[in-house]
Amino acid sequence: MVKTNIDLKAKKEFFEALKKVGKEDFEGFFKDLMSSAEIKDLSRRFLASKLLKRGKTYQEIRDLMGMSEGTINKVYFKTKGSRILPHLF
Repeated sequence: MVKTNIDLKAKKEFFEALKKVGKEDFEGFFKDLMSSAEIKDLSRRFLASKLLKRGKTYQEIRDLMGMSEGTINKVYFKTKGSRILPHLF
């Protein structure tokens, strides 16, 4: 199987599994699959996107979180058009 096909299959199965996880099991689901460092990184990116949405500058987020401006910029461009994230803030 070509790597691209396995990546697409894995992503599809992951998102299907997420749909089946109940509220009470959600945190455990991620703790079972991800390292604490991966959860920390994802959580910090979520918080950075929230702060950006609230009008915080890259410098303010960098000073608050110790996150590089390059990472903040990636978060900004990945999330600026999100239809979902604003409903979670």
